[in-house]
Amino acid sequence: MNFLKAISFARNAKQGSNIILTGVPRSGTTLICRLLCELPNMVALNEPIDRQFFPSPQKAQAAIADHFRQFRRSLYFEQSALARTRNGKIVDNAFAEDNPEDRSRLVTRSKVVFNKSLSPDFTLLMKHCAEFTLILPALQNHYLTYTVIRNPLAILASWHSVNVPVSRGKVAKSARLNPSFHAQLNEHSEDLLTRQLFILSWYFEQYQQLAERHIVRYEELIASPAKTLGRIVDHDSDFSFPALESRNANKLYKATDLSRLAERLLHSEGAYWAFYDRSSVKDLAQKMQADYEQ
Repeated sequence: MNFLKAISFARNAKQGSNIILTGVPRSGTTLICRLLCELPNMVALNEPIDRQFFPSPQKAQAAIADHFRQFRRSLYFEQSALARTRNGKIVDNAFAEDNPEDRSRLVTRSKVVFNKSLSPDFTLLMKHCAEFTLILPALQNHYLTYTVIRNPLAILASWHSVNVPVSRGKVAKSARLNPSFHAQLNEHSEDLLTRQLFILSWYFEQYQQLAERHIVRYEELIASPAKTLGRIVDHDSDFSFPALESRNANKLYKATDLSRLAERLLHSEGAYWAFYDRSSVKDLAQKMQADYEQ
């Protein structure tokens, strides 16, 4: 290890920003990690922490702090860290996009090398959806915290197109990290969609405690990625991201009973209506139907 480099790191590492990113599953958090990794002096890690480090809220908080320290060192000295990647590459979607009947998970947690020069005070972001949301109040007290939300109909449709815990009416690690919520969820033993609507509302309810500037809407990200991501981390105003295309009416959702999802959602009450009005869901439902009929 270069001695002068080690001294510089020791003096400045604590000055770098450590950022927490969470969000509703399938809201665009993986895409944000990929985009942020394009910025200089910035690394965004998608689900870098293994499940064994989330046995309880207290131990999870200690593990998160420890992983920030570990990753800051490994990234600065070795340009590497753990993250969910596809063949060692950062991608913007964790699931296959070529077959609506087989949207298998494509990413695994592995070592990834970032070919970029980092100063000791680089910005490091870690993203987990369920785990970080389950202990969100505690994380807010120690880290800059941001969340990602998306039109609730698009989220529901995505849940029904892939195989993730919420697709089965579950929230990963809820029994360990938030027993109160886990008990409430188990009271909703009706049909799957009832449980999913309860989960969806719960996620949005947690984010009502965040300041507006800490809430990233997927739709705003698609329309203006540079401006939207500028709320998370400062970057050169001349930095341009590639044009993004909205997946809210993704044709991979075509196999889903969208009319039933839209009807149940529109007739439900939930915290998602604090962020999206019913007209936005109706408009998206109409767009989906029109696109799928083409």
